[in-house]
Amino acid sequence: MTIFHLDFNHVSMRYDAIKELLPKIAALGYDTILWELEGQIAWETCPECVTPEAWSKDQFRELLAFSRKLGLEPIPLLQTIGHGEYVMSHVKYHSFREAPDHSACYCVSKPEVRAFLIRWIAEYCELFGELRYFHLGGDEARRFGSCPACAPRDRLELYGEHIDAVAEGLLAAGVRPGIWGDMVLAARDKLEPISRDFLLWDWNYLEGLETPLTVRVPGHGAISRDQVTP
Repeated sequence: MTIFHLDFNHVSMRYDAIKELLPKIAALGYDTILWELEGQIAWETCPECVTPEAWSKDQFRELLAFSRKLGLEPIPLLQTIGHGEYVMSHVKYHSFREAPDHSACYCVSKPEVRAFLIRWIAEYCELFGELRYFHLGGDEARRFGSCPACAPRDRLELYGEHIDAVAEGLLAAGVRPGIWGDMVLAARDKLEPISRDFLLWDWNYLEGLETPLTVRVPGHGAISRDQVTP
């Protein structure tokens, strides 16, 4: 898969601009779009987070149908641990925060947080239709596991428990979940809590726009590409 990441974190784009962009993405050789939509859609689960320029669901279904005709497979990305500022900046969701003064990270010890995210994942799946993969984010959760309820727990164990819980419906539907790899790589000597059902996506910050020379593998660190079996 050759994936183009469309990230609407802190940015909104016009419907017609994206429709013009999609054929160019396909012409460049991409075959997949990673849709990190955040508040760009008129969500029912979290209407407070929707931007004024958000697309209707019908508009987005038209974009999905158009992109699929271009040979671009969709993968939704919903952040389920960190990068939740667009949700938890709203007073209604302050109680979801890991730390009262920090709006990025969900407190995953709260049943209402998991129920909210599971409901939102179901709304994503209804909107996207047939899927092979669903990305659950999980990166850069720097305050994760720090509140009084979470801190006594092993951090990676708590992480694994949470992503297993929110991915349960996906796996039951035959959709494979994925997460960014940085939180796992930070604890690479203790991977047991992370289910092997998950795909780990490595975000390479260091090697520019060219094909990376190394791949970071949990349990091994960075290894050269010629050591990886295709």
